[in-house]
Amino acid sequence: MNWGHKIIIVFAVFAAGILALVTKSMRTRIDMVTPDYYSEELKYQQVIDGKENAGRLSAPVNISQEDTGVRISFPPELRNRSITGKLIFYRPSDSGKDILLPLQPDLQGQQFIDRGLFIRGPYKVKVAWTINNLPYYQEQLININ
Repeated sequence: MNWGHKIIIVFAVFAAGILALVTKSMRTRIDMVTPDYYSEELKYQQVIDGKENAGRLSAPVNISQEDTGVRISFPPELRNRSITGKLIFYRPSDSGKDILLPLQPDLQGQQFIDRGLFIRGPYKVKVAWTINNLPYYQEQLININ
């Protein structure tokens, strides 16, 4: 085999490799953090204000994993208060496994989420709430076992 044939074979293998990479990249699913990324970005000032307000509390919201689920506990000054908000359990690997729940703490300032809603792995818990039109926001990473 002469050098001309070898060059043609190298180009053919290179072209096949490029086609394989293009095909694989076209089939790869890319999940955005949120479908409305740009409109959410415009609302980010509320998140910044919420983090500042949450930083002024006596303690952060405690997110703990128990055998039967996840417990959300608010600091003492927020107990027996009218709290409205939402809990987002964001799953980085698959947006289809995200969990969105309304924030409904009991009189002791706690909310329990059953273990059956989760699959094993990492979640970013985003807690967003308002009290007297004042926004609060906190994020925490947990790993469901």
